[in-house]
Amino acid sequence: MEIKLKQLRRRAGLSQDEIAEKLGVKTSRYGTWERGQRMMSLAQAYVCAVALGCSIDEIAGHEVGQSFSDPREAELHRCWQGCTEENRHALLVMARNSAGESLNVAEPPCLQAEGA
Repeated sequence: MEIKLKQLRRRAGLSQDEIAEKLGVKTSRYGTWERGQRMMSLAQAYVCAVALGCSIDEIAGHEVGQSFSDPREAELHRCWQGCTEENRHALLVMARNSAGESLNVAEPPCLQAEGA
């Protein structure tokens, strides 16, 4: 099993010191998990997954199964997965704005008041 802690930590924009503090362990202990020298308990993996915004499956190196009918949607999902939290926020704001603009375009024009 290939542990993906390093990639997930970097994706979250955290240093080893920062994630270790969030998990309540020493940085050296966290480092042994990241290098695969020691295994974390299930409880520790859960807390780590919450802190990193991922699943235990992702920590364990299992790809999370998503199926998308549109390849562009799959690409958006891959972009989301690769973003830091700050960039995820910006991406979400842009997506909401774009969806709002799309909804405005799709709405039928307002009917003018009679006699106008």
